[in-house]
Amino acid sequence: MVGVLSMSFLLSASNAISGTIPGMEKAFSDISKANVELLTTIPTAGVMVGTVLTGVFSNFLGKKKTVLSGLIIALISGILPTFFPQYWPILVFRFLFGVGMGIFNPLSVSYITDLYEGDRQRRLLGYRNAASNLGDTIMLFIAGFLITFSWNTTYLVFLVLLIPIILIILFVPKEFDNFDINNNAIDEDGTVHVSSKPVKPSTNMKVLFLAVVFLLISLFYNVISLKFANYVVDEHIGDAGTATRIFSFLVLAAIFSGILFERISKVTKRLTVFIFEIIIGVCYVAIAMVHSIPVLMALVLISGFAWGIINPALTSRLADVSPANSMNLSTSIIVITINIGFLISPYFFALFAKLFGNDSPAFAIIVGGVLYLVLAVIDLINVKVDKQLTI
Repeated sequence: MVGVLSMSFLLSASNAISGTIPGMEKAFSDISKANVELLTTIPTAGVMVGTVLTGVFSNFLGKKKTVLSGLIIALISGILPTFFPQYWPILVFRFLFGVGMGIFNPLSVSYITDLYEGDRQRRLLGYRNAASNLGDTIMLFIAGFLITFSWNTTYLVFLVLLIPIILIILFVPKEFDNFDINNNAIDEDGTVHVSSKPVKPSTNMKVLFLAVVFLLISLFYNVISLKFANYVVDEHIGDAGTATRIFSFLVLAAIFSGILFERISKVTKRLTVFIFEIIIGVCYVAIAMVHSIPVLMALVLISGFAWGIINPALTSRLADVSPANSMNLSTSIIVITINIGFLISPYFFALFAKLFGNDSPAFAIIVGGVLYLVLAVIDLINVKVDKQLTI
């Protein structure tokens, strides 16, 4: 379990350099704001490419070596912008960073769904989200320190990728490369028996609907990564370092909600996603209206807690509706749509700014909050229609 969860430790690693946006805007003054923000989201395009390559890699290398390959690619390309602080090299390295992340990302879910079932599976999906946000929190705190030297020094934070590389080498057995708990078995002596009749992976409309939902929640959620640092600086609340430290509370809270997810979902049940989408929407609107650092911390804390519930809740739905032996394919579809959402988010909010003649960070955050409220209504309708949903 330690080895499997370590894969999720850096799934949100790209957020670590969100505080560099103001510094990069000054360094690349001849580049538009949307294109500078693209440096924080371009890894999502690489993730989509890497996700497609996951199947090819795992067929030849197996799951364990595939995960390690992705982590090593992400490690090398992640730190290179420190030494090449120009726009186009950073764009290329950030894309390659995303490719590395995309190669192992789907396996972080399929390992859990292939090795565990029932309440234990749901608990681990919550822990997976907690591990992801723990890694994100640690990296944000480190980035907040590194950014005091220079914005490009912040990229050294990706040396943290060495941690999951070491843990996976030590703790994830290669024997589980092709194991599925629904089709395979383990003897008392630990011998793994893999089914000789694998089911061909497939998908269905419920998986595709969830893919669209994941795309939208990622698209709207990413406004806080894109605009929060500029909001804090523009409104004279603090500097980029202050923004990074406040932002770290977003993911810090998601650690606790990931751990508590199983218990909370047993209480909120089918309304889990609806309730916590409402909470994020309200918090985003409020964030854009306050200038007090303690209040911002509290709102960010609540938003992060809500996100830490929504993510595993939707992933749990995916495990329930995915066809037999298809979780790797289903996860790949979800990863691609999530990253489409992150990739297009700078241009999505730039379009809103143009339509309404307001390009302030506060306005963009309000738009993200309102759209989350719309998503909540859609989810409530979905729960009323689909009686099979348990969460």
